[in-house]
Amino acid sequence: MSTILSNKLLLGLVAIVLIALTAFLVLGYGDLPAIHMSSHGWFALGLGVVFSIILGAVLSAVLIIGRRRGFDESAHEAVIDHDPEL
Repeated sequence: MSTILSNKLLLGLVAIVLIALTAFLVLGYGDLPAIHMSSHGWFALGLGVVFSIILGAVLSAVLIIGRRRGFDESAHEAVIDHDPEL
């Protein structure tokens, strides 16, 4: 399968999932019980979500950059030097 086709399929899948999640949130909001959260609670929830996504993105970027630049090769070589059977 070509890269362009696989990218289009992946983007289509992501779009479908986002549309389904949005529909679930919009339609399911009316079914929630009468629980009220203050604006401070919504703000804290929003900050938690944003910081969690940023942290995940940063850690993923560090993992990818480290792998591409070969930062983990020295650790791999140290394990091989210690136990040649690996």
